[in-house]
Amino acid sequence: MREALIEILMRVRAGWRYRWYAMFLACVVSIIGWSIVFLIPDKYTSTAKVYVDTDSILRPLLRGLAVQTNVSSRLRLMTKTLLSRPNLEKIARETDLDITAKTVGDHENLINGLKKSLTLKGTARQNLYTISFEHHNPKIARDVVQALMTIFVESTLGGTRLDSSKAQKFLGKQIQEYESRLVEAENKLTEFKRKHLGTLPGQDGGVFQRLRGTKSQYEQAKLKLKEARFKRNELKRQYEEGKVSIASGATTPVTAVDSRILALQQRLDQLLLRFTEEHPDVKEIRQTIVALEAKKIPKKKGNKDSIIAKSTLLEQLKLSLGKAESNLAALRVRVAEYKRRLDKLRKLVDTLPQVETELKRLTRDYGINKKNYDALVSRRESAKMAERADAAGDSVSFKIIEPPRLPAFPASPKRKLLSVGVLLLALGAGGILAFLLSELHP
Repeated sequence: MREALIEILMRVRAGWRYRWYAMFLACVVSIIGWSIVFLIPDKYTSTAKVYVDTDSILRPLLRGLAVQTNVSSRLRLMTKTLLSRPNLEKIARETDLDITAKTVGDHENLINGLKKSLTLKGTARQNLYTISFEHHNPKIARDVVQALMTIFVESTLGGTRLDSSKAQKFLGKQIQEYESRLVEAENKLTEFKRKHLGTLPGQDGGVFQRLRGTKSQYEQAKLKLKEARFKRNELKRQYEEGKVSIASGATTPVTAVDSRILALQQRLDQLLLRFTEEHPDVKEIRQTIVALEAKKIPKKKGNKDSIIAKSTLLEQLKLSLGKAESNLAALRVRVAEYKRRLDKLRKLVDTLPQVETELKRLTRDYGINKKNYDALVSRRESAKMAERADAAGDSVSFKIIEPPRLPAFPASPKRKLLSVGVLLLALGAGGILAFLLSELHP
C-alpha cells in the first residue's frame, strides 16, 4: 500500500511539471465547450393533459335500446394511429409549418421532425392522456399540441358518428331492398290464396275436415229427404183416401179425436224412421192411438156435419201435402248441392299436397323477408338513438385537465449542467495531457 501511494505521488509530481500545458488545454476545451453549449438553440416544450370519461349514465339506460359503441377500444386505436402521416400533415397545415417547407425533402424532414418531437402517453385503465411537443418557437409548440389535442377529440367522437352514419346508410339500403322483397312476397302469397281460395289448408278447418263435414251433411240431408218423401207419400195416401171417401158418399164422422189420431200417426211415422218399435216414444204414441180409437163414437151415415168436417180435414191434408212437396223439392236441391260439393272436395284431395307445398314455400319466404325487414328497421332505430346520444355529448366526454400553454422558459438545453460537464471534461483533458507528457519525458 505504501509503495502504491509513493508511486502515485511520483506520477503526480511528474505531471505537475507540465501543469501549464494542462491548464492551457483545459481553458481551450472549456471555452470551446461553453461556446457550443451557449450556441445550442433553446427548445420549448408545451404539454396538455386530457381525461376521457367513458362512464356515462346514458350507457346503462340505453343498453338493449341503442347500439353501444366500444369507446375504450376506439381510444386505444386512436392513440396508436394519432401520429400517422395524414394527421401530421394536417397539423403542419393548421400550424402553418408547411410554409417553411419549400421542397419535397424539406416537407419530409418536417413530417419526420414532428413525429419525433410529438409524444402521446396515456393509461388505458385511467383514460388519462398526455400530449407534449418540443420546438424552438414556444408559440409553435403550443399550437402543435393544441392541434393534436383537437384531432384526438374530433377523431374519437367523429369516428363514432361516422360509423353510425355509415351503418344507417347501409341499413337504409337493406331496408329498401327487403321492403321490395316483402311486397313481392306479399303479392305472390295474396295471388296464390286468391287463385286457390277454398282449397287452402287452415280455411274452415282444411279440405279433409271440410270433406268429412260435407259428407256428414250429405248423409243428414239424404236422411231428411227420405223422411220428407215418406211423409209426402203418407199425406198423399191419406188425401187420396179422403177424396175416394167423399166421392163414394161415405159418412164416417171425422171428429177432433180423428184429427189427433191423424197427427199422432204422422208423428209415429217419423219416429219409426229413426227408432224401432221398442222405443219408449213409439210405444207411448201407439198406446195413445189405441186409447183414442176406443173413444171414437160412430154416427149415422149421411150426417151432414160429418161430411163438412171431413171436407175440412181433406183441405188441411191438401195444404199439408203441398208443404210436404215443397219441402221435398228443397231437400232434393240440398242433397244435390251437398253431393256436388262432396265430389268437388274429393277431386281437390288429389291436388292438395301440391297446394300445401307451394303455400308453405310462399309463407316461408314471406316470413323470412318480414323477419329480416323488422330486424333491420329495429336496428336502424337503435343506430339513430345511438347517434342522438352521441350528438348529446353524454356518451363520452373529454375533460381538459391541463390545457396547452405558451412556455415561458426553455425546457432544453440544461446550460448549467452542461457547463459543469464541459468544465469537468476540460480538467480531465488537461490532466490526461500532463500525464502523457510526463510519460514521454520522465
